[in-house]
Amino acid sequence: MWASKRPGPPAGGPQKKLVIKGLKALPTLPLSYKTDTLERLRSAVHAIQQNQPTTQGLEELYRDCEGLCLHKFASDVYEMLQTELEKYTRQQLLQIDRSPDTHAPAAILDQTRKFWDDYTQQLTMVRCVFLYLDRTYALQTTNVASLWAMGLSVVRQHLVETNMRSRLVRLFINEVTSERNGQLIDRPSLASIARMFIDLGLYAQSLQPSFIDATRDYYRSESLRMINYLVPIKQSAGVSAEARSSGPTDVPGYMNHVQRRLDEETQRVAQYLKPSTKSTLLATVLAELVEKHTEKLLGPNFDAMVDADMVSDLTNLYSLLLPVNKLDLLQQNWISYIKKTGLRMMQASDLEATLISGLLAFKRKLDNILSIAFQNNTRLIGALREAFEMFINTRRSKPAQLIARHIDQCMRMGSKLAADDDIDDIFDRIIMLFRFIQGKDLFEAYYRRDLAKRLLYNKTLSADTERLVLQKLKAECGAGYTNRLEGMLHDMELSLELSSEFAQKQPESAMNDIGFQGSVLTMAFWPTYEPMELVLPRQAEEAQNAFTELYAEKHKGRNLQWQHNLGTCLINVEFNEGSKELQLSHLQGTVMLMFAEQNELTYSQIQQSTGLENNELQRTLQSLACGKFRVLTKEPKGRDVDTSDTFHFNAKFKCPQARVKISQIATKEIEKESKELEAHIHLDRMYRVDAALVRIMKARKTLEHSDLVTELLKQLDFNVSTTEIKERVDTLFERDYVRRDDSNPSTYHYIA
Repeated sequence: MWASKRPGPPAGGPQKKLVIKGLKALPTLPLSYKTDTLERLRSAVHAIQQNQPTTQGLEELYRDCEGLCLHKFASDVYEMLQTELEKYTRQQLLQIDRSPDTHAPAAILDQTRKFWDDYTQQLTMVRCVFLYLDRTYALQTTNVASLWAMGLSVVRQHLVETNMRSRLVRLFINEVTSERNGQLIDRPSLASIARMFIDLGLYAQSLQPSFIDATRDYYRSESLRMINYLVPIKQSAGVSAEARSSGPTDVPGYMNHVQRRLDEETQRVAQYLKPSTKSTLLATVLAELVEKHTEKLLGPNFDAMVDADMVSDLTNLYSLLLPVNKLDLLQQNWISYIKKTGLRMMQASDLEATLISGLLAFKRKLDNILSIAFQNNTRLIGALREAFEMFINTRRSKPAQLIARHIDQCMRMGSKLAADDDIDDIFDRIIMLFRFIQGKDLFEAYYRRDLAKRLLYNKTLSADTERLVLQKLKAECGAGYTNRLEGMLHDMELSLELSSEFAQKQPESAMNDIGFQGSVLTMAFWPTYEPMELVLPRQAEEAQNAFTELYAEKHKGRNLQWQHNLGTCLINVEFNEGSKELQLSHLQGTVMLMFAEQNELTYSQIQQSTGLENNELQRTLQSLACGKFRVLTKEPKGRDVDTSDTFHFNAKFKCPQARVKISQIATKEIEKESKELEAHIHLDRMYRVDAALVRIMKARKTLEHSDLVTELLKQLDFNVSTTEIKERVDTLFERDYVRRDDSNPSTYHYIA
């Protein structure tokens, strides 16, 4: 606290009073104060509008404005300022508006831009002079706009009340149209005009709607002109965009043109339009150039692009159809193309030779398009799956058989299919095809048959590769699906151990001339084989009996049934040019060993010694005496074997290879075997249909025939015709599982 140093009144002295008296007369302003001050301010406004220096300093002018406001003349100052701005704006804009469009349309926009740039600078200067008025009277008085808002409203009012607003919009659009047609324009002028409309609050209600309408008309006309003159797509993915876009264009060239237009409009927004215009503008362009012509962009043009693997053009197509919500049409064309192409492949004349490799290449191409062009769209992925499942199952058993065969070719030792690519990738792509087939039980049967041949004839790449495929199949179909296949591999492993133990227990003298390896196959795992009678050579029969005794010792109560038609052997044979190792079947080896003791044998002698029936013996002798490698000769000569023929050992046989494989003559047995296999699978399927029908009827008790069929198809994982279903239902009637309703024959009742 501050303390006064003045001495106080003398103690006990009289107290003095401070008396304040009013003025005898109030001070008055000069009579011309208001008029003179307003005139000075008006002159300053004129000087600012004419870009000339003011006669007074800005601070002095500010004080004049402040004085008038303090003496309650603020409304007069505001009114004077508004009047001067209106007069100046009217004068300038009317002068611009008098210029005709025909001479220099861009000049009017340029003059308007210059006016607006000067006007906003002048308004800023005026606001500095009248800042006190803006911060007091304009701020504190209701329904009185700020000086900046008032200055803008003056221009807005003139543009609205006259024809100049629509004229500026029209000239603005004309300039944009000229630019779209390839002409150079004054973009800064357009940017200034757009900013003026934005500042005046006229952009959204005047400029943008008219601009969008003009854009719609422009691109509608352009799209019709181009669409009506589209040319067929050149069947080459290497044609450049420039070559396609010159002259009458095709669909890829048209889409490139659309992308260029979209880029141009995006740049246009960035350079002289309001950012909020972008979405509406691009949507308008896409609606006119793409949405209204989607069907012409797809159809045969889409098929041609996919055929030619035009990934970049398909990427353009997808990016254009996505924002206009036309993926449903793309999906329809996608499905249609896959089905048409797939059905054509399924009906090809060289189906067995090319189907699987063609399907794998086709699927890889489609996956590449899905990944790159269609961005792994889930709807299109599902459409691909639906289309593949449709066409690949039009041939009921063929795809399963050929996929199994293709895997067999890949899995065989020395396969060229597996040598050029990653084996894991190959099987992944094959499993993709496997997913689409409905006859997976049929595939398992064919695969099991081929696996048996690979394992028994030692033709597989490796056991690890076989397990890799089984793991993939197990992941797709479950452990029960691969149970028998895994059992086959396990049998071969146990057989190797048993053969090794057998070799160790045999005396060396017994193993000098012959090596023996037996494979013990579990009948439940392996395909069914018909036993064949064969009289083995003495040493082979002794080794077989010894192996049987060893197995009987290790597994009490089990019996072995020898399948000689599955066995193979290696025989060293001395020819004139040297020793050769012949790789033969058991049947061929048995016949060949007979010529170790005699050089000439008749057909009857061979049959009596081997015990083979005519068909098998003729096939065997034909492979040895009439095939590519003729280790026997026959009389009379010919390609067929007769019961009266005589056979001789061919000591003059020549071959550059040290080991010679002589294959059995192919017969129609393989085709017969396939038919039997399919018949067995069909019978098994019918049993499954019966079981499903009984389960359904037992649960539902009473059911219409159509409802029964619907329920049945939901439970089955393979195709079955309505005729087959009717036949199976009839068998249930015969076996008293179900009965017809007395009043409605299409209604069935379960018999408990």
